[in-house]
Amino acid sequence: MKKTKRLESSKTVYFILLGIVILEIAAASFSVAFATSPEQRDASFSNIFLGFLAAVLFSIPWIIESRFKLNIPNYLEIIVLVFLFSAIVLGNIHGFLETVKGYDKLLHIVSGTFISVIGYEIIHFFNISKSKETRLSPGILSVFAFCFSITLLVIWEFYEFAVDTIAYNINNDTSRNMQRYQWINESLIYPQPYGLMDTMLDLLVGSIGAAVVSILGWRILLHKQTKEMRG
Repeated sequence: MKKTKRLESSKTVYFILLGIVILEIAAASFSVAFATSPEQRDASFSNIFLGFLAAVLFSIPWIIESRFKLNIPNYLEIIVLVFLFSAIVLGNIHGFLETVKGYDKLLHIVSGTFISVIGYEIIHFFNISKSKETRLSPGILSVFAFCFSITLLVIWEFYEFAVDTIAYNINNDTSRNMQRYQWINESLIYPQPYGLMDTMLDLLVGSIGAAVVSILGWRILLHKQTKEMRG
């Protein structure tokens, strides 16, 4: 009964967000058909791609559940869906990453934090299925969660680099600027071009979020393990 309610609540969020994405794709397709400039057409094609990407990524929690027979907690499924929507639809399609100051860094802090939580959930599921003698230590679990988070953060930066590169090769006047390579670095602290500085700061703040979760998780699991040994 509890599982039915869990699936219903997460699927409600899924269908609401998917419906919004479908409308975004339809609007972008309409914009392509009636574009008045190459820049508008380029941005619309990019938004269509981002819409389909969001729709595919929305399905990942259920693919993982069915493929690996995992029972992903409801709150994690909803967090993943909302985060993907915030990053792809609001951040890229609607330009929040460009127009809302600090939005990009906030997303990377949140992503580093919750990807690390997801990493804990995955490895903990496999860990508790083994005998006590073969279970991984809290320290190893924490390292896995941290590395899992960092890996996905790096993959996201690969994605941003690929989108900027493809968009530039289609039209070198593109407005697509995910890695901020078009911005001028006016900082007196960082000597690098703004694009490199943006990428490294994204990875840094995401790593901080992942590290906080990993350390807290390590302490919690260590305390639980010590309590079980005494009991």
